[in-house]
Amino acid sequence: MGEVGTRAGTSPGVRAATAAGVCAVAYSYLVGLWLSRHDALPDAVVAIRDWVNRPTGLGEDFGFLGVALLLMACGYHVAEGSEADRRGLALRLLRGGVPLACAALAAALLVAVGARPLLDAEVIAPVAALVLFGVLEVALLPLLRRHPALALLVLLEAACALVLAGGAGLLPGLGLVAAYLPLPLLGRLARLGGTGRVTAPRGVVLGVAGLAVVAVADRVFPEVGGYWHALGAAIALLLFLIAVPRGASVEHVRPVRWLAERALPLALAVPVVGYAVLEALGSLVPAFVAVPAGVLAAGLAGEAVHRWAEGPA
Repeated sequence: MGEVGTRAGTSPGVRAATAAGVCAVAYSYLVGLWLSRHDALPDAVVAIRDWVNRPTGLGEDFGFLGVALLLMACGYHVAEGSEADRRGLALRLLRGGVPLACAALAAALLVAVGARPLLDAEVIAPVAALVLFGVLEVALLPLLRRHPALALLVLLEAACALVLAGGAGLLPGLGLVAAYLPLPLLGRLARLGGTGRVTAPRGVVLGVAGLAVVAVADRVFPEVGGYWHALGAAIALLLFLIAVPRGASVEHVRPVRWLAERALPLALAVPVVGYAVLEALGSLVPAFVAVPAGVLAAGLAGEAVHRWAEGPA
């Protein structure tokens, strides 16, 4: 539940991965998904699906890839805060809580006035997983500091137990949320491995275990079955690990910095504000007008929340 890659202490490579995640989420929800639901897919999107998404197993128009990158960046960023002191961790979690509260309030208001934000279970579950990750981070902070590898193993086992329980019909909603919990934990693992607090062999074992939990969720939840989330998570982890040491070359590019500094507000504004604007305009204007309007609305909403919660960059 921390702010995603917004402060100077975060690795430049993480900020680059964060910016890529925001773009992937926006493309998935505001282009791929909305145009599909309104039978208005252009040839370019169809070609990307046929030549990129399907051959690589990255379904959902890169949506899961973007979500995975953002959750990993969040885990990495929160791990940095927990290395300092409780106050530093609390500040990061608090800054992350403000955009979440704003998104929840905006969604409730939009629904109340008859608008249609994107509130599918597959959209809400990663956000809930982010909240759950923040709660567990605080609860297990002493163990995470003293025995980080053991703490991560305990958290992955808990996530797997919740996924299996959800698949068996016990708390299915919580099980679906737990299916996304390994992603911020993998980001935390990347930070711990980079600082030497978790050895390479243990890191590999924990990484495989995290991907295994995602694979189990693919089998037990029909909502995500067929999307190959485990493969998407593996590709996201590979890209994240490559970006951490090598992403500094693009981190200072203005659009990348802007996206990274506002990542969480922007990612939340896309399904809440951007999608609602698309639904409102879809029957009034052509898609080539509605889609940019939705992207602009999400950007303005994300910028407003960022300035209110954290101040101008």
